[in-house]
Amino acid sequence: MHCYILVGGRSRRMGRSKVELFLDRVTDAAQGAFDRVVAVQRPGGPPMTTVPTIFEPPHSAEGPIFGVAAAIADAGGRCFIVAVDFPLIRADVLVYLRSRFETSEAPAVVPMWDATPQVLCAGYSPAAGVEAQVASGDLSLAHLIAAQAADIIPEAELRARFRGEPLRSVNTPEELEELERLE
Repeated sequence: MHCYILVGGRSRRMGRSKVELFLDRVTDAAQGAFDRVVAVQRPGGPPMTTVPTIFEPPHSAEGPIFGVAAAIADAGGRCFIVAVDFPLIRADVLVYLRSRFETSEAPAVVPMWDATPQVLCAGYSPAAGVEAQVASGDLSLAHLIAAQAADIIPEAELRARFRGEPLRSVNTPEELEELERLE
C-alpha cells in the first residue's frame, strides 16, 4: 500500500514551513510502514527533494481534500494519507492503521484522537466518494467521512495501544512548543 504525505498547506498559523520542520520525521515513519511514500503538493508548489512528489490538479479553492483525491488517483485504489503536520507519528502506529484499513470493508478508516476524527491520518478508497464530494462543492473531509460508513477507530483503543501523542497534529507555534515539551 502507498502512503501519501500532504505537503501543500501554506503553514499560515505556524508562521514557518511545516514541511521544513516535520517532513523528514513523517517520511521516516511512513517508510517503516508502507511500500511506497509519495508527497502530494498543491498546484504550483515546489517538489520535495527527499521523496517523490505528485501534484494536485489545478483548482481555485483550497483544502486537503484535493490532495486526497490526487493520492487516490495516483494509487489507482486504496491508499493511506498522512499530513506533514503529524510530527510525532511513528511507524508502529502507521503499521497498525494500515492493517486496520487493509482488513476493513469500509471506504475509509479514520482514527479518533483528542475527540476528533483525524481525517488527515487515515486510509481512503475510491469508494469513499472523494471526487463526488469535491464536485458537490463541499470540501470538508469531516463531512465526507460522516456521510460514508467509515470505520472510526476509537481513541480509547488507540491510547491503550500506543504511548505518547502520535496522532497529535501541530499547526501553531504554541502547539510546537507543547510538542517539544512532550519529546
